[in-house]
Amino acid sequence: MKKPLILLALSALALDSAQAQTTVPVRSLYADFGPNDVTNGNITPSPDANGNYWNNILNNTGVADTFRLVDKANAATGIKLKVGPNFLTNGIATGGLLAPSAALLGQYAIATATQDYFFVQGTGSTATGTLRISGLDPTKRYVFHVFGSRNATAETRVSQYRFTGATTSTITQTTTGPNVGANGYAGNNNTITDSDTLSADGSGVITMELSKTVGSYAYLNLMRIDIVPGRGTVPVVNYAFQNPGFELGNLNFWTTVARGTGAAATVNTATKHAGTYAAQLTGGSLGLEQQISYRATTGVNAYKLSGYFYNPSTGALSGSQSAHLELLYYSSTQALLGRFKSDSLVAASPTNTWTRLEAVGTIPTGTAFVKAAAVWRNAAGTATGAVYFDDLLLQAYYPQNPNKIAFIGSSVLTGVGSTNSNRGYTTLYSELLTRRATAGTGGPWVTTNLGVPGNNTIDVLGRFDNDVLPTASKYVLVGLVLGNEGIITGGQPIFDQFRTNMQRIISLARTDGLTPVVALGYGRNDYAATQYTFVRQMNLLLHGWNVPSVNLLGGVDDGNGRYATGYWWDALHPNDLGHTELMYTLVPSLFDALGANKPLPRRKVSNGITLTKTNGVATNIIRMVPEEIVHPFTQAIRFKTGGAGRLVEIRDSAGLAAGTISVSSGGVVTYQSAKGRSIVGSVPVTNNRWHKLVLTHYYARGATMLYVDSVSEGTVQERLRPTRFDLGGSAAPTRVQFRDWMFFRAGMNQDEILALAADSLLKGSLEIYAPLDGRRVATTDSLANLAQSTNTLARISGPLAVRESAFAAQFSLYPNPTAGLVTIAGPVALEGTQAVVYDALGKAVLTTRLTSGRLNLSALAPGVYSLVLNTREGLVHKRVVREQE
Repeated sequence: MKKPLILLALSALALDSAQAQTTVPVRSLYADFGPNDVTNGNITPSPDANGNYWNNILNNTGVADTFRLVDKANAATGIKLKVGPNFLTNGIATGGLLAPSAALLGQYAIATATQDYFFVQGTGSTATGTLRISGLDPTKRYVFHVFGSRNATAETRVSQYRFTGATTSTITQTTTGPNVGANGYAGNNNTITDSDTLSADGSGVITMELSKTVGSYAYLNLMRIDIVPGRGTVPVVNYAFQNPGFELGNLNFWTTVARGTGAAATVNTATKHAGTYAAQLTGGSLGLEQQISYRATTGVNAYKLSGYFYNPSTGALSGSQSAHLELLYYSSTQALLGRFKSDSLVAASPTNTWTRLEAVGTIPTGTAFVKAAAVWRNAAGTATGAVYFDDLLLQAYYPQNPNKIAFIGSSVLTGVGSTNSNRGYTTLYSELLTRRATAGTGGPWVTTNLGVPGNNTIDVLGRFDNDVLPTASKYVLVGLVLGNEGIITGGQPIFDQFRTNMQRIISLARTDGLTPVVALGYGRNDYAATQYTFVRQMNLLLHGWNVPSVNLLGGVDDGNGRYATGYWWDALHPNDLGHTELMYTLVPSLFDALGANKPLPRRKVSNGITLTKTNGVATNIIRMVPEEIVHPFTQAIRFKTGGAGRLVEIRDSAGLAAGTISVSSGGVVTYQSAKGRSIVGSVPVTNNRWHKLVLTHYYARGATMLYVDSVSEGTVQERLRPTRFDLGGSAAPTRVQFRDWMFFRAGMNQDEILALAADSLLKGSLEIYAPLDGRRVATTDSLANLAQSTNTLARISGPLAVRESAFAAQFSLYPNPTAGLVTIAGPVALEGTQAVVYDALGKAVLTTRLTSGRLNLSALAPGVYSLVLNTREGLVHKRVVREQE
């Protein structure tokens, strides 16, 4: 099978209902887990208010037969429970459920049982606690009912309980977090989770492993064990579909319902979706069916049934032949309550391709059973044709919120290293999205953070569906690193594992109907040259995959695979400054573009645009204004010219002077920054041939590097915050051609520079990709931006054509137009802020500082002016009109 089925907290034909089919009673045992120190916990006295006797399980790992269990009537059972290592205990003083409600928990509302608990924490081998339950009868079957709870608002926590005997059952329970329980309680106060029916192994043993899937801790407060009579007296109760991928090599658990002559369902290896086997449906019409019991789950109102169908080219579907899925709901008396069908595979469907079909249906009131059916329709019964079917999957269905983003990954994604570990780069980005929505420049995005410290690709694959799908998110950003995967000592095998599993995560997200975004790996202070090489290699792969990506390494890299000095909290995590740099690598309007279905950019062959200067005519400028504050960046473009002149002007917020990249009279590229630093190149470029120009800047490292045709032309130490990039203008060469303008919100290393020089289209943190197709062959707009952002380029003939940023939009000028005096209000303190006013020709005509938020334009002639405020948060561009008095 492609992946394990999610165990639907599906439920019961409950055991009491199953018991009604026989006169043999179900025997039950109750166990209370926790300390007996009065401060944090107490044993449960017996009998309790309901007349049940309890087994009090303490954290005692030093005795071979730790606890011999009695049933609820205080009769010996011969069952023993051994507590393994790694369990810790707590309770009354640390969030135990002190006042359980019988209305919510029924027979489990016993305060001494819910007030304390066993728990596990940590990573690796210390993150799992094991209970060994022995002395079980192999002729009988067992069902486990668990309850875990701790009241805390710091994070949402989900515990996993894995039971293993001759069969296995894995269940999860949300134990902790804001509004997890009823009536706003920040813990579980209303949910008992039940296992499937299990058999003991040949030694009469079932083990339970407690681990965490979300959050920092997992809990077990109490457990009930039901001993169910043997297979001969009560039918097996399954809560998940069995043999869903036919990996048993047979049709066990499936029922073939013939609906036409010659109908046949067989299992073979000739064609399969995943794994080794698939079912082939041939002959007359038939249904391949399987039914399970249903258990209501809080918050789950519908299910999604999916499976894969294959139309082979040899013996392909023809005429009216078709195949589809059906999701059916039944009452306890087998009355049909609801039937939901998927789309159909038909004769016109592609051949030799696995097609995923889905049926979604709301769960009717009174549902006791759920049935899945793969339906093959061949009305004639004699026509040739067949389909293959594989990998049935039933999932809780959550209607997606088209404006919701889930972040899933490890500790840096959760914010570890930031102040109070709660304002990491994903939180900062979420705050930016909120500000953009308020300013009207972005959509109403909401986010949820599902990061778990220490997670790697294996962890995320294991918890993806259980954690991401219930959030109802449409988008998921995956933030994982090679360090957690084990690259320090694992080398190439770990690299290969990470690559393969990242592809699986991307595929899994798309299969679940989500749009994935991948964060490229970043450095760590425990990396040596070998690990840094692996990170760069992996990032180059991810850059080129068919998935949106974010170049985190380009924000904090010191050039050796470690965090830049002053930007780390410990060897593995960035501090507040580091998290801020990581946030700046995310394209602000990425999700606006995804929400508008803007496709991934693809390389377009362009002839470029030509800019020429004519005496007496205003010279065109192609301008790009970044969407928000920029720290790390890479500006790349191809150019062709035969003369000297300015290629690019870069306006920096730290000062009103502009930096330039120019072709000197000596025929080489020179960089003169707004900070006064300069680089003089060596590659001859005035030969009317295409050359690749790249300027890359690492703000955290404080370095700017110039490359021409992948040749490193030099480095200067500085920190820039660019607010505008202009091509052309009055200082440009007399004739110059440009094409393939790219702007990335991240610095780039030598590997990435070489890839750019080879015309690779890297996607990580790409805000602008403009082929600059003057002939409009590759694009309908000569200035089209193909990157997944909503930013645009503008062709202008004067300095007043400045697009207002989201930050600038928060400033207001009034009155505007004004007869002279204008008042300025904004989100930051403006007293003493420098203000420069430019006329229509770009000449500074007034430089002053604001007093009481006011600016006096009385000395200027009537006209349209550009006002630039040099605030601590960056430059603010506003238009102001001086009207006739």
